[in-house]
Amino acid sequence: DVEVEFEDNLLTVRTKQVNKSEDKTVDGEIIHKGISQRQFARSFTIADDVKVNGAELKDGLLTISCERIVPEHKKKKLIEIK
Repeated sequence: DVEVEFEDNLLTVRTKQVNKSEDKTVDGEIIHKGISQRQFARSFTIADDVKVNGAELKDGLLTISCERIVPEHKKKKLIEIK
């Protein structure tokens, strides 16, 4: 269970611990645990001119799409030399 939150220029990625009982034998002993599933949280400070477009979780890889939006007054200008 992965959660991505964006608020006040802070991007936070969280996971919650999920208890699964799929890998148990009849007497309740675990025979296969697999990848550890602990709680996790990581926060990133994002610049004011960056917009978070979305996130995708595919094959265990989380991809967060961001776009930098530069205002017109901050764009590079070419000055003609006469």
